[in-house]
Amino acid sequence: MKLLEKIRNYIKISEVAPISRRYFIMNAFDGATTILGIVVGAYAAGITNEFWVIWSGLGAALAMGLSGFAGAYMTEEAERAKKLNSLEKSMLTELKNSVVGKASRFASLLAGIIDGMSPALAAVVCLAPFFLSAFGSFSINFAIQLSVATALAIMFLLGVFLGRISSRNMFFHGVKMLFVGLVLMLIFLVLKAI
Repeated sequence: MKLLEKIRNYIKISEVAPISRRYFIMNAFDGATTILGIVVGAYAAGITNEFWVIWSGLGAALAMGLSGFAGAYMTEEAERAKKLNSLEKSMLTELKNSVVGKASRFASLLAGIIDGMSPALAAVVCLAPFFLSAFGSFSINFAIQLSVATALAIMFLLGVFLGRISSRNMFFHGVKMLFVGLVLMLIFLVLKAI
């Protein structure tokens, strides 16, 4: 229980919650959009092997996850170190081992973890139908349809969440996020028809 209390305290001191929420939404959206692009591209190319989609999607998920973690961690760490250094100069004392310094390091790590996990998690959820198809649960065509529906549902739900956070029309925000996925699909289908 002491650990949870310490984590809550670090989150409050570092004010990392809004930043983490933004990272989660942005990068889960990226994960869903990337897999949607891979799936619709595979469909447009006439790919009939689930493993091509699975390995391409997992490669993208791994790359997004590692890139997200490293990029967010290093960016947050640099920004927070700058802020901590400025505070130390103002207070004429070292804060590295203080609760503020520890909260700052915790915030950088938490932001990195959320930034890395969110696109990978969204990607794996969107790829789940292909795993089921590979084990004979249903056809690859149904896996494509289910994966596309999952990616679009994730986009819509992320938009709804943004609408809720901003106290605006949740449905409208959901539709705005969904629109991006539909535009991506339309572009691929037009390219396939050419």
